[in-house]
Amino acid sequence: MNGSGLKRAQTALALLVLVIGTATCRDAPSPTAPLDRPSFIINGQPTGDNSFSNVGALLFDFDRNGIITGDDALCSGSLIAPTVFLTAAHCVSFFPADAQLYVSFDADLFASGLHVIAATAFHFDPGFGHDLGDLHDVAVVLLPAGSTTNIQPLRLPRAGLLDDLTAHNGLKGQIFLNVGYGVDATLRGKPHYTFDGVRKVSQSPFQALELFWLWLNMNSHATGLGGDCFGDSGSPKFFDGNTELIVATVTTGDAVCRATSKDYRLDTSTARAFLGQFVSLP
Repeated sequence: MNGSGLKRAQTALALLVLVIGTATCRDAPSPTAPLDRPSFIINGQPTGDNSFSNVGALLFDFDRNGIITGDDALCSGSLIAPTVFLTAAHCVSFFPADAQLYVSFDADLFASGLHVIAATAFHFDPGFGHDLGDLHDVAVVLLPAGSTTNIQPLRLPRAGLLDDLTAHNGLKGQIFLNVGYGVDATLRGKPHYTFDGVRKVSQSPFQALELFWLWLNMNSHATGLGGDCFGDSGSPKFFDGNTELIVATVTTGDAVCRATSKDYRLDTSTARAFLGQFVSLP
């Protein structure tokens, strides 16, 4: 990307953060800043190399000095086919079409020898941002053939799965897993965020289901569990006990990562219409 294109992308990113209320890892302090405990991905634990290896980080070479560490992390996402990485539309919509994006599935973005995959293209739902009721907040980043040979892709939900479950009271008390690379945040007082580039997993209980949205309660004072925060945008939501099926992706939440997580459902006709162009649907 040329200099003017980069400047336009950075300006658009700043505007997008203000409009949608979703930030990225670029807004986080230095990874050397002191951590407060308990922390976010709220009360999360590192996944290590062998768990959730199909959840990755989306990166962009902001400083044009190569992708060396997690300082270039943008959002989170997950592999849903050998060459298809799922993330949120708001993570990529501000880039020009020729922008070079990267994906890493390393568990620690600041460990030595970071392995990144140069994307071949990216696409986001063209309906994104036109209707706040249905934000169409879904995107895919395409990867080269053979670049994810040792990674098992996740499965997408069948049409209307969450509707069917809630109709039979099947979501009441359901715990969901949050997995991503987002920032840590303080639980009380003035908001403070830190970023260590480590993939983490946490738990959040079901709060509500809407036509296009899954709401989770991440008030750890009330639940004793956790949630997600800035930089987890595009990351997957799993049923606790089923880490092969992704049911939603992170879109936004409350401004300080202390109350709710608003996640875009993947079992709706809208999400399926877009994703069906790139993967086989159940």
